[in-house]
Amino acid sequence: MGDRSWMYHRLDGNGCYTDEFIIGVESFLDYAFSQSNPEFCCRNRIKCPCSKCMNQEWHRRVTVQCHLTEKGFMNGYIVWLAHGQQPLRRRQRHQWGESSSAAPFVMEEQGNDPIRDMVMDANLHGTEYDMNEQGSEEPIFEEAMGDAKEFFDLLQAANTPLYDGCDAGDTVLKWMSHFMNAKTLYNMSVGSWDYMLKCTRRWMKPEDRDKIPKDFYSAKKMMRRFSLGYKKYDVCVNNCFLYYGEYENKNYIACPICGEPRYKQGHVQQNQHIPRKSLWYLPITPRLKRLYMCRKTAEHMTWHLTCRGESEKIVHPAGAEAWKHFDRTYPDFASDPRNVRLGLCTDGFTPFGHTSAPYSCWPVFVTVYNLPPAMCMKPESIFLSLIIQGPQSPGKNIDVMLRPLIDELKELWYNGVKTYDSFRHEHFIMRAALMWTITDFPGYGMLSGWSTHGRLSCPYCQENSKAFHLPNGRKISFFDCHRQFLPPDHPFRRNRNDFKKGHVENLAPPERLSGDDIHRQILQLPEILFGKPSQRQVIEGFGHWHNWVKRSIFWELPYWSTNLIRHNLDVMHCEKIFFDNIFHTVMDDPLTKDNLKARMDMELYCNRPSLCIPETGSNAGKKPNATYVLNREQRKSVCQWLKNLRFPDGFASNISRCVNMQDAKVSGMKSHDCHIFMQSLLPIAFRDFLPKQVWEALTEISEFFRALCSPTIRVTDMEIWHGKIVETICQLERIFPPSFFDSMEHLPIHLPYEAKVGGPVQFRWMYPFERRMHGLKSFVKNKGRPEGSICENYIMSEISYFISLYFQGEVETRGDRIPRNLVGLGLSVNIGLSIFNNHGKPIGSLQQRVLTTEERNAAMYYVLMNCEELKGWIEVFEEEECSNLTPQQIQMKRSNYLVPWFQKSVLHDEFEGIDDHLICLAHGPSWIVSCYKSFWVNGFRFHTASYGQNKRTMNSGVYITGTTGTESDLDFYGLLQEVIELQYVGPRHRQTVVLFKCDWYEIPPARGIVVDRKHRLVDINPNRKLRTYEPFILASQAKQVYYTPYPSHNSNRKGWLAALKSRAKSIIEMPDEQEDQYDEPEPIFQDDDPLPPQPTEMDVSLYQPIQHTDGTVSAINVEFEDVNYDREFEEEEEEEEEFEDYSTSEEDNIEYVSESDSSD
Repeated sequence: MGDRSWMYHRLDGNGCYTDEFIIGVESFLDYAFSQSNPEFCCRNRIKCPCSKCMNQEWHRRVTVQCHLTEKGFMNGYIVWLAHGQQPLRRRQRHQWGESSSAAPFVMEEQGNDPIRDMVMDANLHGTEYDMNEQGSEEPIFEEAMGDAKEFFDLLQAANTPLYDGCDAGDTVLKWMSHFMNAKTLYNMSVGSWDYMLKCTRRWMKPEDRDKIPKDFYSAKKMMRRFSLGYKKYDVCVNNCFLYYGEYENKNYIACPICGEPRYKQGHVQQNQHIPRKSLWYLPITPRLKRLYMCRKTAEHMTWHLTCRGESEKIVHPAGAEAWKHFDRTYPDFASDPRNVRLGLCTDGFTPFGHTSAPYSCWPVFVTVYNLPPAMCMKPESIFLSLIIQGPQSPGKNIDVMLRPLIDELKELWYNGVKTYDSFRHEHFIMRAALMWTITDFPGYGMLSGWSTHGRLSCPYCQENSKAFHLPNGRKISFFDCHRQFLPPDHPFRRNRNDFKKGHVENLAPPERLSGDDIHRQILQLPEILFGKPSQRQVIEGFGHWHNWVKRSIFWELPYWSTNLIRHNLDVMHCEKIFFDNIFHTVMDDPLTKDNLKARMDMELYCNRPSLCIPETGSNAGKKPNATYVLNREQRKSVCQWLKNLRFPDGFASNISRCVNMQDAKVSGMKSHDCHIFMQSLLPIAFRDFLPKQVWEALTEISEFFRALCSPTIRVTDMEIWHGKIVETICQLERIFPPSFFDSMEHLPIHLPYEAKVGGPVQFRWMYPFERRMHGLKSFVKNKGRPEGSICENYIMSEISYFISLYFQGEVETRGDRIPRNLVGLGLSVNIGLSIFNNHGKPIGSLQQRVLTTEERNAAMYYVLMNCEELKGWIEVFEEEECSNLTPQQIQMKRSNYLVPWFQKSVLHDEFEGIDDHLICLAHGPSWIVSCYKSFWVNGFRFHTASYGQNKRTMNSGVYITGTTGTESDLDFYGLLQEVIELQYVGPRHRQTVVLFKCDWYEIPPARGIVVDRKHRLVDINPNRKLRTYEPFILASQAKQVYYTPYPSHNSNRKGWLAALKSRAKSIIEMPDEQEDQYDEPEPIFQDDDPLPPQPTEMDVSLYQPIQHTDGTVSAINVEFEDVNYDREFEEEEEEEEEFEDYSTSEEDNIEYVSESDSSD
């Protein structure tokens, strides 16, 4: 490596750029852009090493050159690690047979040796770089940490060939790493692993057999150096005391609180000391240190700097107010971006089958928020910190188990820990802070100390809650608790009939308490004992003016009171229970909230005589039919619709398994099933079945959760939704009985605040942790000791994942396993024109056929119009051929004459310096094309309509955002008919372009689509197709949509389909024009970036009492939306023919999109 002092001699004495700096920048750019590894150069972009970007942002060559000349290189970037240069290594000056203690090293630059890198990173090696006066680097050596013998044993295994004559690099350690990875990757048992090892040793030569271990125990002992270890503490059987610190001594044989013996009886006399209950603790400090010491992850630990700007979009907690407020409060912590922000989650699960005896094991997870979204919530980034032994839940005694973790967090805050940063080649003091906890609502009470049961269960409203006890249902109801959150002049506040009888709401909303306010409450609480004594302790005033049951251990953290969010409300459980209450009530199944006792309570609190239970007559004792309940025929229609519903591949589970057609019931839906139904299917399922006001209220709830769960949120949107959700819940209060409104119908009014302050819910809900617990359940091999089995196998999975980072590309590992439907995404390279950079991968065998003249002409025109490099040519064509023409005439001229004009201009040398790729493009595609039935692209799996018509998934729907020659872009919907690969053959090049041939549905003025902007619904008439011949789009432009009919038999929508967009779960869109990140797919469906919500406007018709089907007057209208979809339209003779609107009661909410040109 030559002298690179020019990097920091940018200007001369006159303030001009030095010649050596200009030449050096060019040499750096040539070197960086010559890298073939997409980790260093991808899509013609590299990481910019200027003093502002600091290798955190990707830019093109021109942009990087400008940044370097204007801002200079970042400090200390002598070794170009982020651009393909190998790090400097130490070379030993001793023989392997000599003593391996304190061996001196000298620096040498080595090639790519992943085994050696792995050993070095695992053993905390590193080198710091300083600049001398001449500007060249001087390495400063630091001694190895850990046991030297184990370290050099690993190095020896990394250099010992597996057998004589094997390929270079096939060492004992590499073979063992792959074998360990296979065990964890496929969850192999120890017996099967030992058998494979036995077979392998049998096939090896006798002199080579001793190089590899004999069994799993020997292999685990060999790989122990990669382990981060765990500690095991004894716990009192009543969860009241932890034998921790000075009490770890075995001399303490009884609990000092309850007196229960520490060890199992009959074993102490034999000096075995078997504890009755244990706690497994996996320290987080070495795991956080490894994130920096492993060069594969150290670079990403400061990613959060890139989203701290003032962008309106928030895609990560680092861009939200809670993170920024913490930075302003503790500037010393924020001064080093390598300091770690953490989140904590816990929940109980049974490690056995559901049919076994009740058993609740409670893991505690810690997740790191410094990482980018594509890595942050991956299972490998969620660390297991504690395993609390069952069989009972720890309840509020969980604080006893959290003691080691809290002490470690306090140590990381006050003193930090010395850590080696392998990306910057320096040591630093790493500190850490806990931002918040994540758990379901019962777990919220366990961690926070505020009981989530009873009248005061809301942790935001606290003693100001207006919830009350229902005398007949014997449950707490939050009915009519939300009008106080409305604006003072809202008409609902003065409504005496539709809420509580005769009640007018004049109170202001309760004030949201700050962390300091809550801390002052905490300081007034008495100390309580945990375990058995705590069952008899009740703090004075509990249930009357407070709901505190303890002083949470988290208040020992010095920064806890300054956090804007300390405990998150889990959106996953709120959404599921909210949906369950809606669905079971509307479907009138046994889990309905509208039973006889609910009607009796409604008679006490509401003025709805038509719904009261009659005391006399033939219907005495029976509840009258309500307009928000479906009859049996309607329920059967919904069940049949669900039975036949088809989703795109990987979008959702098979909901049809939950349908019971005989009883017209749906049961057994999981949390994600409810998530899909609530956000996508709810407006479709009940449209035309429910009165308009009921359907619109439920649809607004669906829109609220869709906006709340968006991967990208805006602060202004959440502020608008904060007001809209209150009014929507008030609308529901006018419809459903008081028993419908439990705490889960109340908590959504606080969710927009948490989203605005904490960021997207994907980082603060239970889904990723539930998946992590599912993985832990598979670790249970010994059902007699489930917690120990989980801990041991988790340690092995940590080793496996760490090892897999160094073998990406060689074998399938956890680090490089290709996510579902992500094949071929982002792997294209620049090979000339952008149109030839194909994304995706075909599936199955190909068939060849000959294009028709019409198909070939349409394909050539579409390829030219969508080639980025031909925009200048198209402008020249329009200047020469289309002067003084209208936009419609220009479009017609382009479609008819652009292709021959381009061929003439290129092939007849009318322009000088024609590129070979342009000549290849001008010759046009071959007449013979390859056709496929299925294709992977953009994170989707597409099937042609004929191939997928009999499958359980629906993968043939396509939509694309196109232009119409106007200022607005429109969505075009269609069905994929064929995947065509065009062959372009030039003088020296052979290139391909993949096109999708689709049948597009007509759009207005041909009236094939109706868009309801208010409710974000799109209805398609499948019988009306686009009249112009524009069948092709680029495969890289395709997005997926699925179509479903309505379950109702309303003649207005007969034959029409609802179009529902699907989002690729493996793509995370980043703000500020950053590159999309592609990684393991998030298992949770999220909609596209939602439309900004409109501020709430008063609609007087919503507040009018109207007539029920039985003739009585109540709070809601029995008015159904009337949209006539079946009106016969005459064929339009001219494009300018006047368009006649649909007959609809919501004309202002329907937007009719217009027809596209060929450049869609």
